[in-house]
Amino acid sequence: MRPFKQFDAADSVIWSTLYTRQWANAERHAVRLWLDGVRALDLKSDRIPDFAILSDRIHDLTGWRLVSTEVQYSSGQDWFEALARKEFLITEYIRDADVLDYTPLPDIFHDVFGHLPFLADQRYADYLHRFAQTAIQYTTDERKSLGSLWWYTVEFGLLRERGELKALGAGLLSSVAELQRAYSDAVTRRPYTLSAFESLAPSPHNFHETLFVLESFEQVEDALIEWADAHPAERVGV
Repeated sequence: MRPFKQFDAADSVIWSTLYTRQWANAERHAVRLWLDGVRALDLKSDRIPDFAILSDRIHDLTGWRLVSTEVQYSSGQDWFEALARKEFLITEYIRDADVLDYTPLPDIFHDVFGHLPFLADQRYADYLHRFAQTAIQYTTDERKSLGSLWWYTVEFGLLRERGELKALGAGLLSSVAELQRAYSDAVTRRPYTLSAFESLAPSPHNFHETLFVLESFEQVEDALIEWADAHPAERVGV
């Protein structure tokens, strides 16, 4: 297995800056399972985590492993195949100090601050595993709208929790601008439906104008089943 990159002091300064300025909004708006995950993983603002230690901790909690990759933006196939093995790919990239507000490539801040707290929860981790197992049964073209489902739930989903609108998506939680916009009039917040999200084409290069609100995590889980039921004829081997 590829050893994890050892990030230097300058990288840790970038990490600390990103973490510190995002924490208050994330703490205010995040779903409970993300907040519980931050504590379970013992993430700190002053340093980039030791990924070998973090991988062992996640494995103890949910059976997943972190895997280092030099690829800054993995193909959908590589990404889902790794998730189907219960492996979460960690890039060797952190954004530069002069582009703190936006990076089109998922860096370690997005991976760790956005995604990994969720992997400390067994139910969520099992959902990602099922998502990947579903995805690899389809060709890249056939699962295009499944990628949109990932985008509008796992990356940029909103969830009602105890009557409050909370951020479920890792992309929201790791982005200052996107999280602020999600709670502003700049974004239209629509109830989640399969037909509604399939009519949109997400882009990592533009701020979102539309986000979807799910009413429970059960609805998130059911959305995957609903998508697969709506695309039975396209499944590989059928």
